[in-house]
Amino acid sequence: MDAVLSNYPLLVSGGNVVYGGGGDAKFSAVGARGFIANKGSTVYIGDVLNATMQDSARVLKALGMDNAMNLDEGGSTALWSGGYKLGPGRSIPNAILFVRK
Repeated sequence: MDAVLSNYPLLVSGGNVVYGGGGDAKFSAVGARGFIANKGSTVYIGDVLNATMQDSARVLKALGMDNAMNLDEGGSTALWSGGYKLGPGRSIPNAILFVRK
């Protein structure tokens, strides 16, 4: 194992939506929903725009993701690849990096 990542909430597990809603009201608000997911041995990281948390879970299932979890939403949401593709609305204190070995 090279790395482990944990966050809340889990959206998709074993190809099925496991996010059931409830809890914090911010999860039912519409916004950018950051995620990290896998389909087989390929890892995907991105944002589902203009979505609730439940919407995001359904989109990721529809895309065939095996497993997916929420990263963050709101002002700290950003996607960078040689420059910002989305956001951020403020300074970001942490990041997930994919680096070729």
